[in-house]
Amino acid sequence: AEKVTFRGLIFAFISFLLFTACKRNEGNIVITGQQKSDQLTLFRTDTFTLKASTVLEDSLPANNLTYSLLGEFHDPLLGKSKASIYAKMNILAPENNFPNTIEPDSALLYIPLVDGLNFYGNPLTYQKLKVYALDETLVGSSIYYQKQSNPKVNRNVSTDYYGTIYHQKLDSIGYKKGKMGLKPGLLIKLSKEFARALQQMPIEAYQTNEGLLKHFKGIAILPQNDELNPGEGGFGVLDLANAINMNYRAKILLYYNDTSTYIFGVDQRSTIVNCSETGPYPDFIEAQLREPNKHYNTTYVQALNGVKTKIEIPYLLNLVESGTHGENNVGVNNATLRLYVDNNTNAQYFAPPRMNLFQPTSPSSDRNRLIEDALASPTKFGGVYNDKGRYYQFDITRHIQNVLNDLAIGGKKNNLGLYFAVPTDNPIIGARASIDHSKTKLIITYTKPK
Repeated sequence: AEKVTFRGLIFAFISFLLFTACKRNEGNIVITGQQKSDQLTLFRTDTFTLKASTVLEDSLPANNLTYSLLGEFHDPLLGKSKASIYAKMNILAPENNFPNTIEPDSALLYIPLVDGLNFYGNPLTYQKLKVYALDETLVGSSIYYQKQSNPKVNRNVSTDYYGTIYHQKLDSIGYKKGKMGLKPGLLIKLSKEFARALQQMPIEAYQTNEGLLKHFKGIAILPQNDELNPGEGGFGVLDLANAINMNYRAKILLYYNDTSTYIFGVDQRSTIVNCSETGPYPDFIEAQLREPNKHYNTTYVQALNGVKTKIEIPYLLNLVESGTHGENNVGVNNATLRLYVDNNTNAQYFAPPRMNLFQPTSPSSDRNRLIEDALASPTKFGGVYNDKGRYYQFDITRHIQNVLNDLAIGGKKNNLGLYFAVPTDNPIIGARASIDHSKTKLIITYTKPK
């Protein structure tokens, strides 16, 4: 018994060295001073059985995001989805003597488009939007959710818009006695009723943000395209929180007295809420959602709090045996997961530029958290789309080692699988993809005593 215990302690110590060496040398195990007879045996396997299915995404945050999606899309693959924006407004230059008894000339709503990957779908589709005044105060300390938080709107103050989600080239607009240049974005002329509501508020609304909030809580922009054909529509990526300069920030310009302008700006990210709707899904998606415990050769991922892919590794724990001292453990040198996109992507419906891997918080939960590799070594973790090879690759060495350690040292079975999902932020894009699991590979290189 003493001999077994001593060997167990020795192996636990070697496992510790392996793990720290793995972190220090990026997966290459270096143990100096070992004799040839004491070397550990190196193994490599890429034949793990994997089980994959499409499941609904859990509740995702709708505020405190870098950018916002807007539009409606009838995806030829996954069906209909839409994204709406709600935003609290503020005043940029207080006016103590604002002329709130006159008729306004007009009012314009402008929101700049994000540079780079700024649209998903068909940018030429004319979309119907409805702009409302908010009837609910957005609270920055609150957490709003994409599919559960739809702030109330004042349907008595609205504007109808029919056009593309953004204009690539916008003419300069009037500002005070001069002109203001605008970068590509969404430009909507608000209705006379909307402009009048902005012009004729009590005087306190033009003096302080607190006064404004009593009478104008913000705006809501809601898509109204319920009859789009497959392949029509899409999502623009808009920058509501940009406050670099007056020209490029999101705003409402209220014109009065021919040459005068009053500007309402958009408040901080915490009070910009990006809500979404997805579905109904095609039958082949609904079949997977009804029976998520089966394996499917093709699964799906989608932005907008839509669907994600669950990946299970049912025989992973066969590498070790339950123990209390780690004597039955292995040292994971490297673990790589590679997932391939099928042919349902093109220049218009491109694969998400980056993907994430999460682990479930419990065996029965769809809630998840980032795996340790993503937090400890984000540059090595991966997840960026390889356009030439059409795949995503992740280094999940720490995650696999943790799962094996839980059984070999603590006797706990925490092999809960992984969730493959479109990021909520960084980048924000309305993308989707389908994954071909005939090519999915999990490759693990590990060591254990001879």
